[in-house]
Amino acid sequence: MQRSSCFCYTFTLLVMAITLTACASPIESVEPLTVVETNTESHLIRHVFGETAVPHTPQRVLALGEEGLLLDLLDTGVRPVAASVNVPESVSLVEPDELEGIELFASTGNISLEALSTYQPDLIIGTHFFIDTIGYEELHQMAPTVAIGSIEPLESYRETLTVFGQSEAAQRTIDAFRAQIEAESERVDAANQQVSVATIYSAENVALWFDGPSPIPRLLHELGVQFQPDPATIDGLDIRNGRAFISLEQIPLMSGDTLFLLQSSKVEGENDAVDAIQTTALWQQLPSVQTDQVIRLDRIGYPGLRGQYQLLDDVVQALEGETQIQN
Repeated sequence: MQRSSCFCYTFTLLVMAITLTACASPIESVEPLTVVETNTESHLIRHVFGETAVPHTPQRVLALGEEGLLLDLLDTGVRPVAASVNVPESVSLVEPDELEGIELFASTGNISLEALSTYQPDLIIGTHFFIDTIGYEELHQMAPTVAIGSIEPLESYRETLTVFGQSEAAQRTIDAFRAQIEAESERVDAANQQVSVATIYSAENVALWFDGPSPIPRLLHELGVQFQPDPATIDGLDIRNGRAFISLEQIPLMSGDTLFLLQSSKVEGENDAVDAIQTTALWQQLPSVQTDQVIRLDRIGYPGLRGQYQLLDDVVQALEGETQIQN
């Protein structure tokens, strides 16, 4: 089935935003998803697009939120009939048997409302961006539709479980994870760990990271490490959504003892850009390069709460100097 050129265009932008984290404007905050009331058949969920009566035991869930939402659903005990993902052939952090019976389709695939209706969903759950892109009213006519408003992994996990009546369990899990972050922070003396976080995009465009919304710098920030450079001491850094682009001449700003490179081999030209920069004299002079403490992390390889646990483990091992993570 064919979709309009406008629909195709918006889905292409979606994948670019996720794989490149190319947002230039501030992330809009939305009210948290909440349960308004509950009866014997359903519970009423208030979310960014309105209120939706969600059946207590939906049988055919359609997930429109890519890997993060899919993994959170699986960890919740919900197996959707179908889910959108970046690369259906390569979903991070899942075992093959976990995906049995779930039809995966690419975010930029040949998607239409008619195609989605063939899954005969009795509940549609998706991210704010996805639901807005496809059209909330159109989806809601197909089946009860709920949008996860937060892009922060822990809050997204809480909202997802809340949709299925598991908000208290979600909060216990989140509290336990935050306690683990605090314990690991003390164990590795994170406050005295100086790190730089960067992405080398295609065409040798370099960005420094200082905070979220990207999950990796967000978790490093919560861990309590010292980001180098300190943005408060550098004039002219245009930080938007947690990152600032720099020139190649500014590579020495990446002066941390550990350098985390947030890369994606799925983006055309990115590996070539990394290889090119690594041959330069400025790169070779970085402290982390000279001590072999450059850690490459897949910036879209840590989906959902499951991804946060794996990310914390990888980051802690790197700060301890025990391993070189190559994703």
